[in-house]
Amino acid sequence: MLEYQESNNSSESEEVRPFVIPAEDVEVLNASEGFCMLRNYLARDTSFCPSHNTCDPPTQQTWILQRDLLHALVAPVLALFTRASTLACAALCSSRASDLELAFGGDARGAFLCLQCFVDEEEDWCRTRGCPACVVSETLSTESHLRLTIAASLLSTAGVGAGSGGQGEGVEEGDEGQDDGQGQPSLPPLPHILPALRDALASDPFWGPDHWPYLLSRAAGLSKGIQALIKECADLEALVSSPSSSSPLSNSSRSAAPSVQRFSSHTAETEPKGARLKKSKLAKRQLRLEKEELELMRRVAAQCWARTCMTKRVRGELLGAVRGPGEEASRRRRSLTCP
Repeated sequence: MLEYQESNNSSESEEVRPFVIPAEDVEVLNASEGFCMLRNYLARDTSFCPSHNTCDPPTQQTWILQRDLLHALVAPVLALFTRASTLACAALCSSRASDLELAFGGDARGAFLCLQCFVDEEEDWCRTRGCPACVVSETLSTESHLRLTIAASLLSTAGVGAGSGGQGEGVEEGDEGQDDGQGQPSLPPLPHILPALRDALASDPFWGPDHWPYLLSRAAGLSKGIQALIKECADLEALVSSPSSSSPLSNSSRSAAPSVQRFSSHTAETEPKGARLKKSKLAKRQLRLEKEELELMRRVAAQCWARTCMTKRVRGELLGAVRGPGEEASRRRRSLTCP
């Protein structure tokens, strides 16, 4: 592995390898059982494109090493997004991609939206499919690639990521974790790529050294949102697997009434009283959303009836837009922030 990190001053070498991992960091990675298992799995499907197939063997091994490192970083985040999408579908009883964000809030919702948009456009890169050299080179192609890579590196060193099985999920993605049930090997923290990316950006003619602080701050915000997403996934897990949703009902009633069981507060009044449980933040948020939905439906119904069954003056009185005696109409004005 030491030969992979020998510096080459030629411009061709700088073009081939966008960033270089120090030899001591490579030794630490190779000492990890989980990382070696991941590399053995990824080595079963490694092929270079025609433009990179002519590289010398040490350079190709460098590409493969960096590809494996990227997979170890991004695969746990991709597994988390897949799990979050599944839980959101179960909680909302909807499979529409545009509805899934409603299951989350705050920083978790922003992180979910960011991952949803990025994975939809760059799923092949997230799964490190194709030529290893092309995958590694694409890391420096856009701000989104860099931000996710840096955020994944920060997340690998965070306590919440290790506690929630974030690194273990990366091994499970794509069947890498078939042997994970016995010894449960996990991936080590992966902060090694941060100095390499910083140096690569500083020497890149497009990015330059001034972009690193900005990208690091944006990535730190994304990492914070992903940690919040992990916590909200735990709440959704408890909601979806609650005893009320697994009661002995027929298949037809299970498919027709899960949303009523989860979001209706009227059914709880008819059930026999027992130990009082404190409502979680997610349950309180869902009750508030239910009230808002009922209010919006009431207003829509009132407006529909007003248009068909009421005169213009009566409709104006109900909508609060009728003129008073000697006064101008109190109509709602449009602004830049309120349409």
